[in-house]
Formats: sequence, structure tokens, C-alpha cells
Amino acid sequence: MTSSPAVSPWTVEYRKLSLGIVALVSVFGFEGIAVGTVMPVVARDLHSLAHYTIGFTSFSMASIAGMAFAGVWVDRINLYRVVLVTMLTLAFGSLIIGFSNSLQIFVAGRILQGFALGIDLVTMYVIVGRAYPETVRPKALGMLAGAWVIPGLVGPALAGAMVHLWSWRSIFLVIPLVLLLPLTLLLPRLHSLPPATSNEAPQGHVKTLAVILLIGGLTLLQFKSGRAGHETWLVVAAGIAVALTVIAVSTRWLMPRGYLVARRGLPAVIALRGLVAASYFSTEVFIPLALQNRGVSVTMSGLILGSACVMWFAGSSFQGSASMGWSRSRFLLFGFATLVTATLLLPFAVLAPSSHRTAALATAAVWSFAAFGVGVIYPTLGVLLLEDSTSYAADSASLQMSDSLGVIVGTAISGAFLTAASAQDDPNSNVFRIIWLLTAAIGGVALLLAPRVQTTITKGNVKVANVSGD
Repeated sequence: MTSSPAVSPWTVEYRKLSLGIVALVSVFGFEGIAVGTVMPVVARDLHSLAHYTIGFTSFSMASIAGMAFAGVWVDRINLYRVVLVTMLTLAFGSLIIGFSNSLQIFVAGRILQGFALGIDLVTMYVIVGRAYPETVRPKALGMLAGAWVIPGLVGPALAGAMVHLWSWRSIFLVIPLVLLLPLTLLLPRLHSLPPATSNEAPQGHVKTLAVILLIGGLTLLQFKSGRAGHETWLVVAAGIAVALTVIAVSTRWLMPRGYLVARRGLPAVIALRGLVAASYFSTEVFIPLALQNRGVSVTMSGLILGSACVMWFAGSSFQGSASMGWSRSRFLLFGFATLVTATLLLPFAVLAPSSHRTAALATAAVWSFAAFGVGVIYPTLGVLLLEDSTSYAADSASLQMSDSLGVIVGTAISGAFLTAASAQDDPNSNVFRIIWLLTAAIGGVALLLAPRVQTTITKGNVKVANVSGD
């Protein structure tokens, strides 16, 4: 080639492609933050407060199926068709939600949306790898991360305003219109990318069956958690134990060996990603509900999630500072300690103040502190994965799946306490204290396991390679 290599994804030859990628990722980002903001309103409107968490867990389970689909088919189908299917699935799911009149129909739409997100998470990385030269890919991946920041800033306020001006349904009905921008910018650029010549590995079928087993276990987990308050705790706990066993068995073919016990090195890195997701997102999902129960507006509770997004970005920038001189393990310890501390303080911020305005401000401060810590954790785990991985595609897929597992399992189990309280018509402040104590404990486990990401063990002044992984 005679032309000089591109130094940015925003040079003229890549600008429209980059804009299309950012536009599509931003749509998913807005949808995600909007659901977290308006879900309390949706649950009340559909008379389904007892099943509040299913709108989140059904989405996450479907995203796992989308990841599995993308892992098998993205390299075997023209990228244009895959991205078009992703957009159409997101649009159709959003329309179903916008016109839903029951929880069952709402969940059906969320399943379609989650499936679309799972495909998107994989496909965007494939596009970056095949469309940009190697020197530009790090900046393009950073562009993907940045595409989630703006929706996090403006999404909560915009979602709250749309609820007040029109209805929560308008948030979902507008998604197909918003998709027109990435449709016109991104799809035409994908025609020029030749389809990859890839033969599916034999274990691809095994992984597909493992995903089916995993989703079956997660479905059972969600069902039994939803029976809390309607069955004895012994029966519910037994059902949850069976579900967790099925989930654990399925990870044998989906995760690196040693994942369940957080074996030193890469398995610990991937396991910690699931624990941080379980702790953080299973806490956050109940913040808007607890605040709105106290009289805080939808818009204000959404803005709190937006401020957390800013601090997440700040934490990510903090861990990238070379001047700190900290090891990756130390960054992880700092991040998890911050998350656990903030989660333990959360009940005092949300529930203790006599004024709901004071509660909103205190919650914004505390949860921004938590988001800063998680902003440190996520990229630190990503760097460690790149350092230890022998197969970036397979290991990064495991990392994403561990994240989704953490969200689903953590939210389903903590949601069982809300379901039980709602069954007795008594979803008072105590249930939120119990839930947040549980999610803080999950973060505490991660804090104890964080040193296991090191692949060497220090004995005296000598570093010894960890051959066994234990």
C-alpha cells in the first residue's frame, strides 16, 4: 500500500464506519440505562412489582444465547446480515415492549432485546478486527467503551423526562426510529468486508448444548426465586440449589478449567468479573425502586445512575495512570474495597435521611463512590486477561459470559427477598437492607479472592512461577 497507515478511527476513510458503530452501541447503552430508570414505573403499571427483577434477568439470559449464536455464526455469515438481524431484533423487541399490556409480553420483548445485545457485543469486536488496521484497533476499542458514556450521562434524565411528558412506553417505541442512524451509517460500510472463511470447531456444537443447559438452569433459578413467599423457604432454597448445580455443570464447557474455584491466574480473572457484576449490578438494580418508594422522582433516580456512569469513567482513567506505580492486584483490592464500603453505606444513604431530597443526594455520592471502584476493576481485569490469555476470542467470550452470569444469579437470588416481601404486601425498607447486605458479602468474597489473579507467588524475595495454578 502506498498510503500512510491510518492513526485514528476518525480519519476520513473510517469516519462513517466509526460513527455507525458508536451510534449503534449508544442505542444499546441508552436502552440499558433507561430500563434501569423506569423499571419501577413499568412494574407498577403492569401490576408486577413482585416480579420486578425478571425484566433484567430475562434480558441477561437472552444475551447469553445471543453471544453463543454470534460465536458460532458471525464468521460464517456476511457481517451485513448479522448486524441487520441484530438491529431488526432490537427494533421488534422494543415495539413488543412498547405495546405490551402484561408482564409476559414485556418479558418476551426483553428477551428479543437481550438476544440482540448478545450478538452486538461479539459482532462489534469482529468488525473492529476486520475493518481497522492493527495500529488503529486499540483506539477503536476505546471508542466502543466511550460509546456507553454519553447514554449514561443523558439517558437517565431523558428517560425520566419522556416518562413525565408521555409514558414509559415512549422510551421503547422510539428505539426503531433511533436505529435509522446506525442503519444508514454502518450497514453500507459492511458490504465491503469479505466474509471470513471459518469452519466451526467440533466443540462449537458442545458449547451450544452447554449454553442450552445453562439457560435451563438460569430459567429454573428465576422461576424458583419468583416462588419466594408462595412456597416455603426450604422448597425455594432446594430449587435454587438444583438450579445453581445445573449452572455450575454447564460452565465446564464454557469457562476455563478452575473457574468455579477461582484458580490462580486466568480462571480467577474471569471468576472475579462475574463476582463484581453480581455485587454491583444486583445492588444498583434496586436503587431506583427504593428511592422512588421514598418519593424521589423517576428523573432524579435516573440522574443518580448517570452520575455513577461518570465516576465509572473516572475510575477507568484512574487505573490507567502509570504514575500511580500500583500493581494490577493492588488496583483490584482498591476497587473491591471501595465497592464493598459503598454498598454497606448505601442503606444509610437511601433509607436513613428524613428528607427524600437528602436521600437522593446522599445516594448519588455513595453510589458514585461505588462506580469509581468498579471503573477501576473492569479494565484492570481486561488487562489481566490480555496478559494471561492464549486465545483472546475464547477467553474474552468467557469473560462476557461470566459477567452475564453474575448479573443474573445475583439479581435472581437477591430479588427472591423482594418477591417474598411483596407476597406479604410488605416490601418495606428492611428488604433493601437485607439485599444490599447480601450483595456487599459477594463483593467481600471477591476482595478476598483478588490476590489470586497473580500468576506468580512470592517466597521470600524470590518469585516462583505458579505451575499448578493453585
